Formats: sequence, C-alpha cells, structure tokens
Amino acid sequence: MVRPVGVRLSAALRSARTLRPEPDSSHMERRRRRQRVPLSPQPHHLPTKKILLTLLYLMSGAFTEGSPGVQNACAAGEATKCTECLLLGPECGWCFQEDFLEDPLQNTRCDLVTNLIRKGCNSNLIEFPVAKINIEESQLSQLAPSKVSLHLRPGTEASFILKVQRLDDYPLDLYHLVDTSASMVANLERLNSVGYSLSQKMATFSSNFQFGFGSFVDKPVSPFINIQPDKLVNPCSNYETFCLPAHGFINVLPLTENIREFTKAVEEHIISGNEDTPEGVLDAMLQVAVCENHIGWRKEAKRLLLMITDQISHLALDSKLGGIVLPNDGNCHLKNNIYTHSTIMEHPSVGLLVDKLLENNIHVIFAVQGSRITWYKDLIPLMPGVVAKQLNSELSNLSELVADAYQMLLSEVELQVDNHINGIYVNITAICPDGSEISGHNKCMNVKANDTRLPSQLGKIIRILTLQLNTR
Repeated sequence: MVRPVGVRLSAALRSARTLRPEPDSSHMERRRRRQRVPLSPQPHHLPTKKILLTLLYLMSGAFTEGSPGVQNACAAGEATKCTECLLLGPECGWCFQEDFLEDPLQNTRCDLVTNLIRKGCNSNLIEFPVAKINIEESQLSQLAPSKVSLHLRPGTEASFILKVQRLDDYPLDLYHLVDTSASMVANLERLNSVGYSLSQKMATFSSNFQFGFGSFVDKPVSPFINIQPDKLVNPCSNYETFCLPAHGFINVLPLTENIREFTKAVEEHIISGNEDTPEGVLDAMLQVAVCENHIGWRKEAKRLLLMITDQISHLALDSKLGGIVLPNDGNCHLKNNIYTHSTIMEHPSVGLLVDKLLENNIHVIFAVQGSRITWYKDLIPLMPGVVAKQLNSELSNLSELVADAYQMLLSEVELQVDNHINGIYVNITAICPDGSEISGHNKCMNVKANDTRLPSQLGKIIRILTLQLNTR
C-alpha cells in the first residue's frame, strides 16, 4: 500500500517541479539553507513514507518568498477560479479582494499567501483553508474517541490519538465444528463428556457465552465417498453399525446459552464416513463464517470457531476429481441447516476463506489430533487470527487448549482501516504498553485486560494525508 502512495506523491512533485524555471544560484543557496532545518533529530532514519511526506512539504515550502524571475507553482498554475487554485497545492491561497487586480503588476489572484499580502491583498480576504480536526467525546470504554471529523484540503495532513482498550469480559460465541468421519468416533463421544468442563472453563473469561455445534465430512461424490447404493445410505455397513450419509456440513445446533442442549446435541449425533483421507474442512468452515443468521453469531460477541479433526483438508482444485468445476462463490448455502451446494461448488481457496473469516470477525482454533497438526501450523502464516494446537488422544487437554488459545487471541489488539478512499492515505502507528512505537505498524501484542498504560511521550497514532491532485 505504501509504494503506490509514494509513486503518486513523487509524480505530484515532478509535476510541480516542471512548472518552475531553474532558479538562480543565490536562490538555490537560500533554498538549501531552508532545507537544512531538521524535521527530526535523525532525518536519515525516517521510514520511507515519512520521507515522502517530508519531501512534499520541502517542495511546497521552497518558494515561500518571492524572488526575481522565479515563479512558484501557485502563480504559474494560471488558475482562474478559487477551486483551481487550491488544487494546485497546500501552499496556495486565493485573493478575492475586488480591487486586487487593478494594478497591472498583480497578474494573478492565486499565489503564496505571503506573496498575496505583500502585493496588497487584505489577509482577511484570502481563501486559504487549513486542516481542522474535531474529536467527539466517546461513551465507549473500548475505543476512544469513537468519532473523528476531519476537514482537509488536497496535500495536507492531520494526526490524532486513538486509544484502544482490551476489555475483561467480552460476550463470547464458541462454535464447535467437528470432523465426524469414522476415525473420529471416539472423539465425538469424548467431546460430549468434556463439553461441560469446557463451558466451566470459558465461564472464567466471559459471563455471557454461547455454544454451538456443527458436523462435516466431505463432498458426497466419488471418489471422495463410496457410491455403492448401500454405502450411500450407510457408509459404515461393513462394520455392522449405522452411520449418517456423508455430508459437506450440517449446522446441528445453532449457538445457544443452554449448555445442556449442546451436550445433548453432541451425544445424539451419529458418526459418518468417507473414502479418502483429506476432509472437507475449509468448505465447512466457510459456511460457518458466512451463514451469520443460521449459526447465530452475535454482532457484539467475540466469535470463536473451534475446528476439531484428525486429518488434513481438501483444497480448492481437489473438487475437480469429482467433476465439480464451479468456483466457490463465498456465499451462504444452507437450507434447513444443511449445506446444499456441497456437490455444486468447489472447495474454497485459503485466500477466500481468510477473506470471509476477517470480514465476519471470526477467530479460529484448529484442534488437531496426531501428526496432521504440522499441516495446519503451515497454514498459520496465511491465516491471521488463527491458531493451531495439538489435541491429545483423550481430548483431556481440550479445555486448556481452548482457554490458552482464546487468551492469546485476546492479547493481540489490531486496528484495521476499512473502506479505503482514493486520494486519502492513512498511516497507523501502534503505541503499545511495552513502550514500543513503530510507524506503519497497527498491532500490539501481549495486551492485558483493562491495560491503559501508555508511554509518557505519545506519538501520532493515526496520520491522515490527502494526496495533491494534478488538474493539468
């Protein structure tokens, strides 16, 4: 994101430079003296984007005085209207004094403010907008201020501090997405027994939480399942037991506060089966992420998706083996809480799934048994807000696993900018409780609940820059 901004700024500077004749040596010496004024104790250590911003102001300030035979960008722009003048640069002003042009030497109303005043324009009759910032008082304890209004002209900037506080008692929605293939039969039984202890553990973090439960196996098409007629009805017929037909995803129990209802749903759920080793993990996860109303995600809650499996997942192009070539559209396709497009659309790509998880503010915990944990850990760099943990054979560490992962997710506070606007550049500097302050970094780690400590020297956490427009 920084590079395109830099290119546009540099282009604006080159455009401005072409409007000016080459100054004489005396003027260049004055210009060098002005540019020696340091903007920082160590200007050579400024990050790239700060250097670009500094260049913008050096260029705009290079002609603050009138010099014989030298034209600045404002006067050279030949603006005939106030709006045209102000678009030439943040240093330009427009004189709307009626008798200003009676003197034939005063050939333009658009100039540097100092030049306009020197030429006789009343300072009260000069249009020269300055950056204004209005910060409204916030009633929220987590984010302050909650609303900021900015009035900026092209090429100017404004900065303000935004304080983000991690709360101690978030509402919590925890949805259990469980691989119910035949190899997970013992785990499904154990999940029923640990469900209550998990609810007790999570109650120490939130007094307002909900549990939900969903199952998945794989796409019910060959070669992922056995398509013999008896196997379609009962994939476990060889074992003299009954299994549910293979399915892409079933929303067994939407999120509820009733823990007994959750344990009952897990206890009564029947295992299923398929043929190949990979499962339809990503396919089911996407439906959980985007089917907000069906799952019951609350807008105000911390959304946590606990995915339990012992196998790796199919990826997008695997679906072609079953003759499924339609790309996943990333939309919800549940009818009566059953995924209807499992045999119609491909598995989603990792990128599409990540987009939907971020879009719906869902954090993921991969709880994986056996050696397949390595496969999921390899996904972590591609999936922000996701952790992968090793699940033991008895599921006895499930409660601690979820609690630890939840604590880790809560300790990361990240600020994101949505709805980017062309011509507006936003730079965030995270000022963390440990004293670190890094320009362009929008995340703090290891943040404790209700931690309001800030370094004694506060920097600019949000920096808004409007790019100079080239009207020529």
